[in-house]
Amino acid sequence: MLRLRSFFTNRNAARMKLRLVYPRFKKFLEDHAALRDELKDHVIGDYTMPPSLALPIIAALTPESVEVALTDDNISRVDFDEKIDLAVISCFTPQAQRAYEIADEFRRRGTRTVIGGIHPSAMPQEALLHADSVCVGEAELVWETILADAAKGALKKRYCAESYYPLSRMPIPKRDIFSPDNYRWKAHLVQVMRGCPAPCAGCPVPSMGGTLFRLRPVDDIIADIASMPYREFYFTDDTVMLPGKKPAKFLLSIMERTAELADIRIFLASTMMMTPDPEFYRKLRRGGAASIYTVFGFDRVSESLFDAHCPPQQWTAAVDLVRMIEDSGIHFFGSFGIGFDNQDKGVAERILAFTHDANIDLAEFYIPTPFPGTRFGERMVAENRVLHRNYSQWNHANVVFKPKHFTETELLDSFFFAWREFFKGKDPKKTVRSFTLNEGK
Repeated sequence: MLRLRSFFTNRNAARMKLRLVYPRFKKFLEDHAALRDELKDHVIGDYTMPPSLALPIIAALTPESVEVALTDDNISRVDFDEKIDLAVISCFTPQAQRAYEIADEFRRRGTRTVIGGIHPSAMPQEALLHADSVCVGEAELVWETILADAAKGALKKRYCAESYYPLSRMPIPKRDIFSPDNYRWKAHLVQVMRGCPAPCAGCPVPSMGGTLFRLRPVDDIIADIASMPYREFYFTDDTVMLPGKKPAKFLLSIMERTAELADIRIFLASTMMMTPDPEFYRKLRRGGAASIYTVFGFDRVSESLFDAHCPPQQWTAAVDLVRMIEDSGIHFFGSFGIGFDNQDKGVAERILAFTHDANIDLAEFYIPTPFPGTRFGERMVAENRVLHRNYSQWNHANVVFKPKHFTETELLDSFFFAWREFFKGKDPKKTVRSFTLNEGK
């Protein structure tokens, strides 16, 4: 990076100007207006959320002599006629359709574009149909080269990270490139680790980030948190909740430090692969944990929980885990998949029975999506079950693959039924009690 800063400081050409673009994507229930209106006071995933960390990290790694600005396409218009040297677009699959449209418009006007992120890394040939260059893998490792080549007018078609980025080198993300006034949930995202050895079929983390844990230094995490204006934080890595000595010790070492900070509220993410230890959750609560968002579906613990032949002891153990978390003072937020191959048309009723038994008061429901870079996605392609590639609908709220035990209409009806039945009669002041929302947005 020192070589790069020297390169831009000493070059005689005009100052290089970048436009980072965060493409628009359809919020969870955006395609289902009637349901969205019914549940607008309950649906956390439909709020304007804190933005991705990918572009703030890129901005932090860019020399100050390079002019960097960002457009969040979800809230403001992209100026395709702006005079810039390079458009930099990062996207995950629900953004890919719009990302390609943006790249096409920039290129139509002669502006060079580079695109990266989870989706382009899994589908580089597809991405190159729309962009001048694609970044495959973790951008931190190739960003210096991309900038230098762009400055020379010599962008390559592909920049492939050949290894994994050491998180000891990760800078504090430059979050101020996003205007904080535009986001309804006043919280920040914090990355604490990368990589995961668990082979969950629907997750792109092992293919994108590797199968080994990479831990960010705890001092760096605390410095990152201390730099933020908000006191609510969402740890982006559900791998930090996996059972085992290494992730547990690491997470508790973070929470021991956050316990020393005033008015901290931390939102964690997980699957049902969590340790059944009540003291563990009490320690998390003392460290400021306010909520655990837990996905049911692809992990080895919950994948058979809602099929017709789930053993009673498995059901009881899952209910007990939820109650253990709630009893510690942490709000449990369940995310339940409907439409897996081992589920039949009675699955919505069984999920609702579980939420009743576990006394869960905040939940969402999703339809499995065959994301590129996942084992589930690869299997759906191999079995010729992908219905279309209109990625704007690949947001877990639409049927984009051929289900095994449902028609497409039956699956969508089960999805609607679960949403409506779960929230029937519930008080939104209780369901969203963990979240501080800016009601003016």
